[in-house]
Amino acid sequence: MDELSQIDQKHFFQAIGKSLIILLIMIALFFVNDIFILRWNDFGITPRKLKGLVGIFVMPFLHSDLEHLFSNIIPLFFLLFSLFYFFFQKANTILLMTWFLSGVLTWSIGRAGVHIGASGLVYALCFFMVLISILKKEPHLMAYSLILIFLYGSIVWGFFPSLFPDKNISWEGHLAGALTGIILAFFYRNDGPVRKQYFEDEEDDDTFDSTEVGDLSQFDR
Repeated sequence: MDELSQIDQKHFFQAIGKSLIILLIMIALFFVNDIFILRWNDFGITPRKLKGLVGIFVMPFLHSDLEHLFSNIIPLFFLLFSLFYFFFQKANTILLMTWFLSGVLTWSIGRAGVHIGASGLVYALCFFMVLISILKKEPHLMAYSLILIFLYGSIVWGFFPSLFPDKNISWEGHLAGALTGIILAFFYRNDGPVRKQYFEDEEDDDTFDSTEVGDLSQFDR
């Protein structure tokens, strides 16, 4: 195995490990909150209220039930993996900015109530990965983004809460996440994997003209 393959393998397993750690924390906090009835969900984002600002930082860790939790952490695993793998040098910064900006936008535009869940983060990372793959045109990144679109392209319906009348969906959180992902994709378009450049050999139109060199026989010994 050459050195490049070893580095790539290292990034692969690091991406998996970091993604799992974040998701395990989410799962652990959910069960602690649920088992001990700690009512942590009250600390979600309350739009345009000072007390709701704390939700910007904790909203992705708060979920209403198991269905809500697993509907977020399954796509989040693939999205976090792609972020840590393809953008390993800037992944932590991108994740923190995604987390913060999507929360601030939700706090700014959300309806009255308490907004919880990691769906804003899911939308942000999904839109970030898809758009930046288009901007960069790097084959591996584009291939992975196509897989994401195939698996989770249906998330666009999350912008239309009227399609789910029996659920309280924070479409504002989804919109905030999508806008965040789009903004950061343009901001970080020069980071991450780079498309290889291939150059064709150019033909040399110059032909050898012996008359320009002179009579080479004069150099014979």
